[in-house]
Amino acid sequence: MAAVSLALVSGGCASGAGSPEGTPTKAAAPVVPPAVGSAEAVVVSQKDCPEPARAADGFQAASVRPSWKPLPGSGEAGVLRGGVMASDGALWALRDTGEGLTTPVRWKDGRWETAALPPGVKAVKALAASPGGEIWAVQPGAETWKGGVLGSAGWRGSTLTVPGNVREDGPASAHGGWVSFGVAAVHWDGTGWKRVDLPAGQGGEGASVGYRLSGSDEEVWAVPAEGPKAVRLRDGVSQVVEFALRIDAREAIHDTQGGAFYPQAVAVVGADETWVLGAAAFGTHYLEEGEDTKAGRVVALRHTQGTWRCTWGPFHRENFEGAFVDAVPDGDGGLWAVTAESTLWHLSGGRWTRERLPADEGAEPHVTDLVAAGHEIYALGSVASGEQSHGALWRAG
Repeated sequence: MAAVSLALVSGGCASGAGSPEGTPTKAAAPVVPPAVGSAEAVVVSQKDCPEPARAADGFQAASVRPSWKPLPGSGEAGVLRGGVMASDGALWALRDTGEGLTTPVRWKDGRWETAALPPGVKAVKALAASPGGEIWAVQPGAETWKGGVLGSAGWRGSTLTVPGNVREDGPASAHGGWVSFGVAAVHWDGTGWKRVDLPAGQGGEGASVGYRLSGSDEEVWAVPAEGPKAVRLRDGVSQVVEFALRIDAREAIHDTQGGAFYPQAVAVVGADETWVLGAAAFGTHYLEEGEDTKAGRVVALRHTQGTWRCTWGPFHRENFEGAFVDAVPDGDGGLWAVTAESTLWHLSGGRWTRERLPADEGAEPHVTDLVAAGHEIYALGSVASGEQSHGALWRAG
């Protein structure tokens, strides 16, 4: 395993330096206090991004031949997700075999190595790489979060108490040294743990509770599973960004989503350039069979020099499949993004293109997330063929 610093454990996780390897710490779990700084909330409104005519397509994304390459050695059962890059350049991920069984794995010499779980952890739900390159493995719970930091001798266990986050299960996410679960995100700032409380109650009754983290090491965004409010985290300061954009919902017979825009993925491509990708959608009833469906259009918002500018895709009156899953910078001032249908979108030199991942005949690729380290871009997920499915890894270029 890679040799990385234990500073996160010894400085802030109350883990005894003399504890035997593999023995959970007996020290009291540190209570994670809220971060001090918060900036005034920002509202991105229709005035910033008015909707154009339904036929307008600002993307003009041409379909191109696949440029991504499948990598060998990913054929074991289970979906790969939650990828992070370590300081030594190794790619880490979680292998999810279903029923909550997730284990950390490491890509090395063209194959995946399975890592032992940290002490006291039954299932890792998120892997994080701090700006210094340390690897954390985290199993969040209600108020008690268990985890470990990887050192030259293996994992060192730790436990955190995160008040007010009472959710027992659900998705966890990590990026740039932050880990989120439910409506809380925690971060090691070099001297101690801090937390940010994320907006609750988004998306209405029964909606998913959770956030996906993305961005850069310096600027991390928490994007809700459902809802219009994202959170920007930078320099220890949190800022709520509410997207109050509207889409024309005429002809809808049940407008439960309000004809609204929902952020789905964020790519920070420069010190003052951030892209927020998402979909503007509403429920409707167009299908000949008389079934409910969704109408909408994809939207990309670019933020630079304090100004938002928008690119709108064409309107789809039924069977709209506009969900973005993840986005990352491409290392050349552009970005890669992936949709729920595992279509890769690329913005390069001001031009958008689209491509499908290569797969054997009859096989269906599925991407869970993207991982970027400079010009090295990876897509993690799985390939299904009939009733068989196995983990898969692709690399751009």
